Amino acid sequence: MKSIAQVLMFLSALVVNTALAADDDTIVRPYLTRDLYIFGLRTPITPMTLIILTISGLIIFSTLTKPSTATASHILLDDSSDATKEKLEKMKKEIGNDKAKFAKYAAEHSVCPSGKSSGGSLGKFKMGTMVPPFDKVVFTPKNKVGEVLGPVQTQFGWHLILLHERDEQRSLIIE
Repeated sequence: MKSIAQVLMFLSALVVNTALAADDDTIVRPYLTRDLYIFGLRTPITPMTLIILTISGLIIFSTLTKPSTATASHILLDDSSDATKEKLEKMKKEIGNDKAKFAKYAAEHSVCPSGKSSGGSLGKFKMGTMVPPFDKVVFTPKNKVGEVLGPVQTQFGWHLILLHERDEQRSLIIE
């Protein structure tokens, strides 16, 4: 019959990932355990420890590199002339930051199908989905949510953009 001390020693051996030798009361460590000295502290490393650290690292990395998303509306005029830019600047002054006026102007003036049907709404999109000049304006932190931005020129023409929402994730990519 084993004593209480032997049972407690066995349980503590399980906790610290060691085992009791069969012939005596000494503690034997499994052959896969290695010691790693971190800042002068002895830390036992096992294959399970490595698996847990790897999975934790992947979870943290995927969280930190999650792309930002935004919800916006736009008014698109497909002419690339300076007169079109001036027309959009005039519209921007008339609209201010009023969402209802923006939707009305989008329905009246935008050549994009989204402008005619849903007040220029583009829905929710990730960083990198839109053309680079458009993305740059929408995801620049200095541009505030709820403001009318632009005019912005892309290969499709000139845009006025109303930023409804922006979910800024911290990306590991530095601009």
